Amino acid sequence: MNRRSFVVAGATTALASCLDGLPAVASARENLVPDSPCTAPNYWCTWAVQNYMYGHHLKHLPPEVLEGESGSRLAHDAMSEQAVLGNDGWAVQFFPRIRKDLYLMLDDGWESGGTASFELDARKFPSFSGGPEERLAALNGAIRKTEWRAAALWCRNTPGGHRDEQLETLSEAAGVDYWKIDIGDPAFHLIDLRRRNGTRLVLEHVHGEAPVNGDWRRDGRFGVQPWNSRRQQILARTDVYRTYDVTSILSLPTTLDRLAEMLKGAQGHNGRALLNVEDEVYVAAAMGCTMGVLRHPLHGLRPAPDTDLFFNGSRQAKRRMDEVVRAVRWQRIAAPYPVGTGTIQVSDEVLADSWTFERGQTWQNDLAGQTAYQGAPACMSREIALPRVTSSGEKPFIVASRFPNGAVAIGAQERTRTGRAWYMPPAEVELHVGDAPGPYGIFGSFTMLTLVFDRPLQGRRVIAQDLASEEAIDVTNRVRIDGRSLQLTEANLRSFGLRAATQGDLSSPGLVLALR
Repeated sequence: MNRRSFVVAGATTALASCLDGLPAVASARENLVPDSPCTAPNYWCTWAVQNYMYGHHLKHLPPEVLEGESGSRLAHDAMSEQAVLGNDGWAVQFFPRIRKDLYLMLDDGWESGGTASFELDARKFPSFSGGPEERLAALNGAIRKTEWRAAALWCRNTPGGHRDEQLETLSEAAGVDYWKIDIGDPAFHLIDLRRRNGTRLVLEHVHGEAPVNGDWRRDGRFGVQPWNSRRQQILARTDVYRTYDVTSILSLPTTLDRLAEMLKGAQGHNGRALLNVEDEVYVAAAMGCTMGVLRHPLHGLRPAPDTDLFFNGSRQAKRRMDEVVRAVRWQRIAAPYPVGTGTIQVSDEVLADSWTFERGQTWQNDLAGQTAYQGAPACMSREIALPRVTSSGEKPFIVASRFPNGAVAIGAQERTRTGRAWYMPPAEVELHVGDAPGPYGIFGSFTMLTLVFDRPLQGRRVIAQDLASEEAIDVTNRVRIDGRSLQLTEANLRSFGLRAATQGDLSSPGLVLALR
């Protein structure tokens, strides 16, 4: 696929239904997904695609060129007005169905004169003239015209003092209200200024992490994060805390373990921040977190083996674009909620994933040729009892949440071990939803998923909708209802949750259920 021929999610191709025939439409074009965009601070970030732009026409591309400072410089240089806003630009081509839900995050390379000048690079963006505020406002306006929510900006190590206040004022005047602060602001000066001046700016902070957790040669655990730890101090002061960089192949367990420990440490402290789990979009959907989406649909543009340090391995995330659509649209139903809300439950059982990294699969040089291990809880939940997982062998990762509005979500996520990446162990899962009125979001594949309610379901209709579709279907006669339990098979989930799949897309199912 090349940039010119790529078209995102035009006409969708429905997957073949199961043998029992097409389900009936629920009613006259009933749609369980609101048309209004989610207002949570989700974004698509340009950094991964920037890192993929060099070397498209080379006959040979040594992966070393893409690593470290060399790779960062190439990515920095790839940012330009043409790349973002040209006819084949990222803003024009990517995510047409959900742009209104997402900020377009311009990462390193958009500004001149440092990493926190907020001076739009006039050489890279020649169409935008005038003073700093005018140029930034014009860029933001151009991005909005392509139907994105707005521009958002990356920065690092803001200058401090009165200059910080000037930058916040400049940003607000230009209509830019989200900053991704990648290190810096250790005393939270930006937060204090924002509060004092009453600006609308949303600020994201991080604690820098290696792309793998802990002792990766042994168990790869993130470690306990008590409320007085530095990470929790950052979480307590910011608006959004990003769990930070990961390797492509072991992204899931690395992120899950960070998420579990940050939620556990924040429990009972009435924190107001949201957790951003970057590109683990189904984790974000099921666990009430925000997304810093990184994946993009460009592939096959570099010489074989099409090296991409951000997205590689059997998961093929760049061919799972529908997952982003489904996760974002679920958050129109059940928005992310703060870390201090309610309870977190984490299973004692730990699942350990592993991978032996080859050169070109990670930018962390010392991992090349080494086997890395990353452990994470087998199961975690927010505001709902831990799901019960039954398996005769390995288990998938399972996450679940009850949202403040009564919606419930559950997700099953694949496993990775050396020699075998991104596979789903068969498992039967039972989730007690109690009196939660729903709707109910389901992400991933389950051999059998049982939802248990606090009252009998006799006489209730079951409505299902692929979150990537615009139309619900009545599946009452396709599922099993037994007293207070509703059971869905893997075939059900694939039929309902991939009904609007884009041709060639490899995404796992993502659907919403409602009871009538």
